[in-house]
Amino acid sequence: MYAVIVGCGLVGSRVATMLSRDGHTVSIIDLDPVSFHHLPPEFDGLTIVGVGFDEEVLIKAGIQEADVFAALTDNDNVNILSSAVAKNIFNVQRAITRVYDPSREKTFRALGLEIVTPTMIGAEQVYSRFIMGENLAHLYLGENEIEFFEHAYEPIGKQETIAEIEKEGQVRVIALIRKGKSYLPSTNEILLKGDRIVTAVALSFMHKSTKTFAKKSNGGS
Repeated sequence: MYAVIVGCGLVGSRVATMLSRDGHTVSIIDLDPVSFHHLPPEFDGLTIVGVGFDEEVLIKAGIQEADVFAALTDNDNVNILSSAVAKNIFNVQRAITRVYDPSREKTFRALGLEIVTPTMIGAEQVYSRFIMGENLAHLYLGENEIEFFEHAYEPIGKQETIAEIEKEGQVRVIALIRKGKSYLPSTNEILLKGDRIVTAVALSFMHKSTKTFAKKSNGGS
Protein backbone atom coordinates (compact mmCIF):
# COMPACT_ATOMS: atom_id res chain seq x y z
CA MET A 1 0.00 0.00 0.00
CA TYR A 2 1.16 3.53 -0.79
CA ALA A 3 0.14 6.07 1.85
CA VAL A 4 0.53 9.84 1.88
CA ILE A 5 0.16 11.56 5.26
CA VAL A 6 -0.09 15.27 6.01
CA GLY A 7 1.01 16.27 9.51
CA CYS A 8 4.01 14.81 11.32
CA GLY A 9 2.84 15.52 14.87
CA LEU A 10 2.35 12.82 17.48
CA VAL A 11 -0.52 11.18 15.60
CA GLY A 12 0.78 11.49 12.06
CA SER A 13 4.29 10.33 12.94
CA ARG A 14 2.93 7.32 14.82
CA VAL A 15 0.68 6.28 11.95
CA ALA A 16 3.52 6.73 9.45
CA THR A 17 5.88 4.69 11.62
CA MET A 18 3.41 1.82 12.03
CA LEU A 19 2.72 1.71 8.29
CA SER A 20 6.42 1.78 7.46
CA ARG A 21 7.19 -1.01 9.95
CA ASP A 22 4.46 -3.10 8.32
CA GLY A 23 6.22 -2.78 4.97
CA HIS A 24 4.04 -0.13 3.34
CA THR A 25 5.37 2.79 1.30
CA VAL A 26 4.84 6.06 3.16
CA SER A 27 5.33 9.74 2.35
CA ILE A 28 4.72 12.29 5.10
CA ILE A 29 4.35 16.04 4.64
CA ASP A 30 4.75 18.80 7.20
CA LEU A 31 5.32 22.55 6.99
CA ASP A 32 7.80 22.44 9.87
CA PRO A 33 10.89 20.28 9.21
CA VAL A 34 11.47 20.00 12.97
CA SER A 35 8.33 17.85 13.14
CA PHE A 36 10.14 15.02 11.38
CA HIS A 37 12.09 14.51 14.61
CA HIS A 38 9.02 12.63 15.82
CA LEU A 39 9.91 9.85 13.39
CA PRO A 40 12.26 7.09 14.59
CA PRO A 41 15.69 6.67 12.97
CA GLU A 42 14.56 3.49 11.21
CA PHE A 43 11.70 5.24 9.37
CA ASP A 44 12.38 4.59 5.70
CA GLY A 45 9.60 6.66 4.15
CA LEU A 46 9.81 9.97 2.34
CA THR A 47 9.65 13.26 4.31
CA ILE A 48 8.61 16.41 2.47
CA VAL A 49 8.49 19.99 3.76
CA GLY A 50 5.46 21.85 2.48
CA VAL A 51 1.75 22.58 2.73
CA GLY A 52 -0.53 19.56 2.53
CA PHE A 53 -2.93 21.07 0.00
CA ASP A 54 -0.23 22.31 -2.38
CA GLU A 55 -0.56 20.25 -5.56
CA GLU A 56 3.17 20.35 -6.33
CA VAL A 57 4.00 19.18 -2.82
CA LEU A 58 1.47 16.35 -3.11
CA ILE A 59 2.90 15.28 -6.48
CA LYS A 60 6.38 15.24 -4.92
CA ALA A 61 4.96 12.99 -2.20
CA GLY A 62 3.67 10.56 -4.83
CA ILE A 63 -0.02 11.34 -4.48
CA GLN A 64 -0.69 10.02 -7.99
CA GLU A 65 0.37 6.56 -6.82
CA ALA A 66 -1.31 6.71 -3.41
CA ASP A 67 -3.88 4.15 -2.33
CA VAL A 68 -4.82 6.11 0.78
CA PHE A 69 -4.35 9.67 2.04
CA ALA A 70 -4.61 10.98 5.61
CA ALA A 71 -4.64 14.59 6.81
CA LEU A 72 -3.72 14.51 10.51
CA THR A 73 -2.62 18.02 11.44
CA ASP A 74 -4.12 19.95 14.36
CA ASN A 75 -5.87 22.37 11.96
CA ASP A 76 -9.32 21.35 10.71
CA ASN A 77 -9.23 23.66 7.71
CA VAL A 78 -5.84 22.37 6.54
CA ASN A 79 -7.03 18.80 6.95
CA ILE A 80 -10.27 19.32 5.04
CA LEU A 81 -8.66 21.26 2.21
CA SER A 82 -5.79 18.77 1.89
CA SER A 83 -8.19 15.83 1.79
CA ALA A 84 -10.47 17.54 -0.72
CA VAL A 85 -7.51 18.12 -3.05
CA ALA A 86 -6.34 14.51 -2.69
CA LYS A 87 -9.84 13.13 -3.26
CA ASN A 88 -11.18 15.42 -5.96
CA ILE A 89 -8.10 16.47 -7.93
CA PHE A 90 -5.89 13.39 -7.62
CA ASN A 91 -8.73 10.86 -7.25
CA VAL A 92 -7.25 9.08 -4.25
CA GLN A 93 -9.75 6.37 -3.39
CA ARG A 94 -9.61 6.84 0.39
CA ALA A 95 -9.09 10.14 2.22
CA ILE A 96 -8.97 10.03 6.04
CA THR A 97 -9.43 13.39 7.72
CA ARG A 98 -8.83 14.40 11.32
CA VAL A 99 -11.50 16.90 12.41
CA TYR A 100 -11.58 18.37 15.90
CA ASP A 101 -15.03 19.96 15.67
CA PRO A 102 -17.58 17.10 15.73
CA SER A 103 -20.34 19.42 14.51
CA ARG A 104 -18.64 19.49 11.10
CA GLU A 105 -18.43 15.72 10.77
CA LYS A 106 -21.62 15.07 8.79
CA THR A 107 -20.85 17.85 6.32
CA PHE A 108 -17.45 16.45 5.48
CA ARG A 109 -18.61 12.84 5.35
CA ALA A 110 -20.95 14.00 2.59
CA LEU A 111 -17.84 14.93 0.60
CA GLY A 112 -16.73 11.32 0.65
CA LEU A 113 -14.09 11.79 3.35
CA GLU A 114 -13.47 9.32 6.18
CA ILE A 115 -13.63 11.44 9.32
CA VAL A 116 -11.75 10.82 12.55
CA THR A 117 -12.93 13.04 15.39
CA PRO A 118 -10.58 13.00 18.41
CA THR A 119 -13.14 14.87 20.52
CA MET A 120 -15.77 12.17 20.04
CA ILE A 121 -13.30 9.30 20.42
CA GLY A 122 -11.96 10.90 23.61
CA ALA A 123 -15.46 11.32 25.02
CA GLU A 124 -16.37 7.72 24.19
CA GLN A 125 -13.22 6.39 25.85
CA VAL A 126 -13.87 8.47 28.99
CA TYR A 127 -17.41 7.09 29.00
CA SER A 128 -15.96 3.59 28.66
CA ARG A 129 -13.76 4.26 31.69
CA PHE A 130 -16.82 5.26 33.73
CA ILE A 131 -18.66 2.10 32.69
CA MET A 132 -15.76 -0.35 32.53
CA GLY A 133 -13.37 0.84 35.25
CA GLU A 134 -9.72 0.49 34.26
CA ASN A 135 -10.48 -1.58 31.17
CA LEU A 136 -9.19 -0.04 27.98
CA ALA A 137 -11.10 0.48 24.76
CA HIS A 138 -8.84 0.03 21.75
CA LEU A 139 -10.79 0.27 18.53
CA TYR A 140 -14.16 1.24 17.13
CA LEU A 141 -15.61 -0.26 13.94
CA GLY A 142 -18.12 1.31 11.58
CA GLU A 143 -20.10 4.17 13.05
CA ASN A 144 -18.92 3.14 16.52
CA GLU A 145 -21.30 0.16 16.63
CA ILE A 146 -18.61 -2.32 17.70
CA GLU A 147 -15.79 -1.75 20.16
CA PHE A 148 -12.81 -3.92 21.03
CA PHE A 149 -11.77 -4.16 24.67
CA GLU A 150 -8.86 -5.71 26.50
CA HIS A 151 -9.97 -6.20 30.07
CA ALA A 152 -9.34 -8.20 33.22
CA TYR A 153 -11.68 -11.12 33.75
CA GLU A 154 -13.48 -10.97 37.09
CA PRO A 155 -14.98 -14.35 38.11
CA ILE A 156 -18.52 -14.21 39.43
CA GLY A 157 -19.62 -17.34 41.28
CA LYS A 158 -18.66 -20.66 39.68
CA GLN A 159 -15.95 -21.09 37.09
CA GLU A 160 -17.09 -19.89 33.68
CA THR A 161 -16.15 -20.86 30.15
CA ILE A 162 -15.74 -18.58 27.16
CA ALA A 163 -19.09 -19.79 25.83
CA GLU A 164 -20.86 -18.78 29.03
CA ILE A 165 -19.80 -15.13 28.87
CA GLU A 166 -20.38 -14.69 25.15
CA LYS A 167 -23.72 -13.32 23.99
CA GLU A 168 -24.87 -14.12 20.47
CA GLY A 169 -24.66 -11.00 18.33
CA GLN A 170 -23.54 -8.86 21.27
CA VAL A 171 -20.33 -10.14 22.91
CA ARG A 172 -17.58 -12.27 21.35
CA VAL A 173 -14.28 -13.24 22.99
CA ILE A 174 -11.57 -13.16 20.33
CA ALA A 175 -8.37 -13.69 22.34
CA LEU A 176 -7.21 -14.71 25.80
CA ILE A 177 -4.07 -13.46 27.57
CA ARG A 178 -2.83 -15.69 30.39
CA LYS A 179 0.49 -15.24 32.22
CA GLY A 180 1.70 -12.87 29.51
CA LYS A 181 0.95 -15.21 26.60
CA SER A 182 -1.91 -14.64 24.17
CA TYR A 183 -3.81 -17.23 22.15
CA LEU A 184 -7.15 -17.94 20.49
CA PRO A 185 -9.27 -19.83 23.03
CA SER A 186 -11.85 -22.52 22.37
CA THR A 187 -15.40 -21.88 23.53
CA ASN A 188 -15.03 -24.47 26.32
CA GLU A 189 -11.90 -22.78 27.75
CA ILE A 190 -12.32 -22.24 31.52
CA LEU A 191 -11.52 -18.67 32.55
CA LEU A 192 -9.29 -17.99 35.54
CA LYS A 193 -8.89 -14.96 37.80
CA GLY A 194 -6.04 -12.89 36.40
CA ASP A 195 -6.85 -13.70 32.76
CA ARG A 196 -7.19 -10.80 30.37
CA ILE A 197 -9.64 -11.21 27.54
CA VAL A 198 -9.92 -9.33 24.27
CA THR A 199 -13.57 -8.91 23.44
CA ALA A 200 -15.66 -7.43 20.65
CA VAL A 201 -18.75 -5.77 22.13
CA ALA A 202 -21.77 -4.19 20.48
CA LEU A 203 -22.01 -0.74 22.06
CA SER A 204 -25.78 -1.09 22.34
CA PHE A 205 -25.05 -3.88 24.82
CA MET A 206 -22.12 -2.24 26.62
CA HIS A 207 -23.90 -0.72 29.62
CA LYS A 208 -25.76 -3.96 30.18
CA SER A 209 -22.47 -5.85 30.37
CA THR A 210 -20.98 -4.67 33.66
CA LYS A 211 -21.58 -8.10 35.18
CA THR A 212 -19.18 -9.58 32.64
CA PHE A 213 -16.64 -6.80 32.28
CA ALA A 214 -16.64 -4.29 35.12
CA LYS A 215 -14.58 -4.70 38.27
CA LYS A 216 -16.62 -5.31 41.39
CA SER A 217 -16.60 -2.30 43.65
CA ASN A 218 -15.89 -2.66 47.35
CA GLY A 219 -19.16 -1.13 48.36
CA GLY A 220 -21.02 -2.00 45.12
CA SER A 221 -24.58 -0.97 44.51
